[in-house]
Amino acid sequence: MVTVLCIYICRGSSPTNKCVQIEKQALLMLKDGFFYGTDILSSWNGDDCCGWKGISCNNFTGHVTRFDLPQYSKYTAHYDLTFLADTIPTETTYNPRALGGYIYSSICKLHHLTFLDLNYNDLIGEIPECIGSLGELVELKLAWNNLDGSAPQTLANLSNLKNLDLGYNYKLEVNDLEWLPHLSNLRYLDLSRVYLSSVIDWPSSIGKTPSLLELYLNDCGLSQINAKSISHVNASTSLQVLSLSRNTLNSSILPWVLNFSKAVIVLDLSENEIDDSIIKSFQNLCQLKELYLGLNKLSGQLNDYLPEMCFAQHDLEVLDLEHNPFNSGLFPDFSWFSSLKRLSLKNTSIVGPLPFGHLPQLKALDLSLNHLNGSLPIFEVTKFASLHFLDLSYNQLSGTLSYTIGQLSKLWFLSVASNRLNGIVSEAHLISLSKLKILDLSENSLSFNLNANWVPPFQLLYFLSSSCILGPQFPTWLIYQKKLLVLQISNTSIVDSIPKWFGDISSSLSYLNVSHNKLSGVLPSIKTGLMSKWDFSFNNLSGPLPPFSPDVSSLFLSNNIFSGSVSSICAMSQRFLIYLDLSSNLLTGPLPNCWGNFEYLTVLNLANNSLSGRIPNSFGNLDHIQSIHLNNNNFSGEIPSLPGHNMLTLIDFGDNILEGTIPTLFSGLIVLRLRGNKIQGVIPTSICAIESLQVLDLSSNNITGEIPQCLSYIRALSDIEFPKDIFFRWIYEAIIFDPIQIGIFVDETSLIWKGESQEYGKILGLMSMIDLSGNHLTGEIPQCITKLKALIALNLSRNNLTGFIPDNIGDMKMLESLDLSGNHLDGRMPASFSNLNFLSYMNLSFNNLSGEIPLSTQLQSFEASTYIGNTGLCGPPLANQCPGDKNGRVGEKGTHKFLDIGFYISLGLGFCVGFWGVCGTLILKTSWRHAYFQFFNNINDWLCVTVVVFTNKIKRRFQIKN
Repeated sequence: MVTVLCIYICRGSSPTNKCVQIEKQALLMLKDGFFYGTDILSSWNGDDCCGWKGISCNNFTGHVTRFDLPQYSKYTAHYDLTFLADTIPTETTYNPRALGGYIYSSICKLHHLTFLDLNYNDLIGEIPECIGSLGELVELKLAWNNLDGSAPQTLANLSNLKNLDLGYNYKLEVNDLEWLPHLSNLRYLDLSRVYLSSVIDWPSSIGKTPSLLELYLNDCGLSQINAKSISHVNASTSLQVLSLSRNTLNSSILPWVLNFSKAVIVLDLSENEIDDSIIKSFQNLCQLKELYLGLNKLSGQLNDYLPEMCFAQHDLEVLDLEHNPFNSGLFPDFSWFSSLKRLSLKNTSIVGPLPFGHLPQLKALDLSLNHLNGSLPIFEVTKFASLHFLDLSYNQLSGTLSYTIGQLSKLWFLSVASNRLNGIVSEAHLISLSKLKILDLSENSLSFNLNANWVPPFQLLYFLSSSCILGPQFPTWLIYQKKLLVLQISNTSIVDSIPKWFGDISSSLSYLNVSHNKLSGVLPSIKTGLMSKWDFSFNNLSGPLPPFSPDVSSLFLSNNIFSGSVSSICAMSQRFLIYLDLSSNLLTGPLPNCWGNFEYLTVLNLANNSLSGRIPNSFGNLDHIQSIHLNNNNFSGEIPSLPGHNMLTLIDFGDNILEGTIPTLFSGLIVLRLRGNKIQGVIPTSICAIESLQVLDLSSNNITGEIPQCLSYIRALSDIEFPKDIFFRWIYEAIIFDPIQIGIFVDETSLIWKGESQEYGKILGLMSMIDLSGNHLTGEIPQCITKLKALIALNLSRNNLTGFIPDNIGDMKMLESLDLSGNHLDGRMPASFSNLNFLSYMNLSFNNLSGEIPLSTQLQSFEASTYIGNTGLCGPPLANQCPGDKNGRVGEKGTHKFLDIGFYISLGLGFCVGFWGVCGTLILKTSWRHAYFQFFNNINDWLCVTVVVFTNKIKRRFQIKN
């Protein structure tokens, strides 16, 4: 009977081969909710859903127990001190192949599901309310999606849940946390970047969750804690990791945090508003091993904090105090923190030399962005045997690079960028750094002296050496670096051609900058990583435009000598191209009509070439374009219709031979430059509707008509408080790394400023100007133009304007440059000119102005040429005096301006106040009169005695000599 029973049990419990049919149908319905990225689900066919990708089943029942389809795309990050690890860390970001769509409620039919992970996808919509019916769930991970709505209250039913991760769903919100205490088995909770500002008593709900070990509520908009309610909160005694960064919490949070002090090991309060009162709380954090307090309001002396942390002398492993406004002070002595592994004092106002104590377990040290000076210290290997990460960048260290750095054999990160180091970098500095991954020596005066046949012992991921000397030959040791992600060797004195082997240097290269050298010849075909940036600008590269990898997103080839047609650009795969800069080359011929294929193109710069023909109509299909530079070419014909969206902020078609009228423009425009063409017609009033317009340059065209009265409607020119655009474009990179700024593009254009042509880049967004010079404008200068109070440059010269200069021109108090020359203006210069205190350039020459020049510090400081050609003007700085002017200015009726009634009144008042203020008191006040004359008697006596004594001294000296 026992044998028969065993056989029955074994046969009855044998594994099934197929999943439950109703669960299979539920999965197929769920698949229908995904509208892209479904190639991931290509295996979702056939009868047995247990074999589908991401699905796991119970071997005996066939029920689906795991749904595991997270999408990860690795890139290197540098957010905070968590980056300072033993090896280079990786983070995750959006994967173009991720699942996109909705989570249908059919998922709730998987009643036996214990593990659900859809992290790092592109899911939208709300979390199904029925999710609470999955009572066997142990882990629920829906982080890094685009889920919205409110987190369902039914989460309270998931009593078996141990791990809940809903973080980084930016549109998701939680209205209350009353469901949280019901999750009695919950160990891990991450609601980072989920909107929690509506939750009033969030500390109470968290404190009632008994088994919670790790809590992450970063950047949730948490409300401040009411100090009176803290005493009623029962804190979880098991909480070990508490992370509340980026919530603008103040020090009122500290008493609540101290409720967890007996168990908490990791505490992250960075990027809040914690002040110095926290120093009194350190003694209570008994078990603390990691403390993150960066980007708060800690002040005072850094040395004052260390004695309060004596409790952690043998326990503290990580300390992050970066970006706090400490008072300047010397580098503290951390040598008595015997367990310290990671230390960041970045941007904490440390000054002076850099002494080091004995820190045998220290793995990561970040002292960047301080005021450390003197020579780079000699590292004693025995004191830093475990050092993996060293950042001393952005200080004032000088001298040579110490050879002892090369003996820190465990280093994978080394940055001494932006200091004052000089001398030689030889093989001895690098020979023992076999684990080196990131090397940043940029912005120093270091000179590399490496053997041409040298084989490095390391495989770098990042190499940055801009402004050092690598040349004159192209560094041959780079041939062995097959894993490079970032290569920054701009301005390194290389005078050579790019070797052919460079094209195979690394298939994952995502940032390449060899600009500002003297590289010549042609570009080889170069492998590259996804969404990469290439910068070959400011060299001597020649030949036709080379073929480019389809994965390039940003391409800078400006200031070379490339020649020929640009039609080859159409052969590129345009899927990722965002920035294209081919300016200042020798390119010729017409533009191809394929621009509609560049779906994500943001900045196009073809300026300063010899391109010709018509501007293609396909420019109107650039759906994401923000900036177009076609200036200084030979384009002809009319300006085509441009994209009809508010993203277009800069148009520079200046210095071509374009005809037609000014095109229809859109509300987001900031710079419009059509200078030096043959554009006709009038200035359309539609320009006045562009509130953001800061620079309007229509000079040197054939524009007719009057200046529009509505220019005062342009808010960027009339409202001083209107926000200015700084014209920085952030370049998306597959690799983002904090110490190097590889993601910035700055728009540039040429403007006539104070009579001279100047290039404007970083400060272009701070300019506000109107230049309508060199046209055929008629009529008067409209009075409304004086309402442009934010305008700093106005040029209306070389037109046919008549009438008077507006009386209220002095209301434009921000004006620094004014040019009204070469018109037919008459009348007097308005007295309000005296209010233009910032005016540093003015030209009113060759008009019909008359009368006296108003008195002003600025107006009299200009040269006489400013007013030349106005025969009726008189007074300084002109040599011709106004009629009747002898000692002063002449008034309108011929009376002396200095001797009018006001002058005599002032004279009388001055005499009365001066004479009777002194003499009257002496007459009326007897004691003052006696004191006054007694004072002069004393002075007289003192002078007499002094003269007599001095005379006797002189006589005695002569008697002694005789």
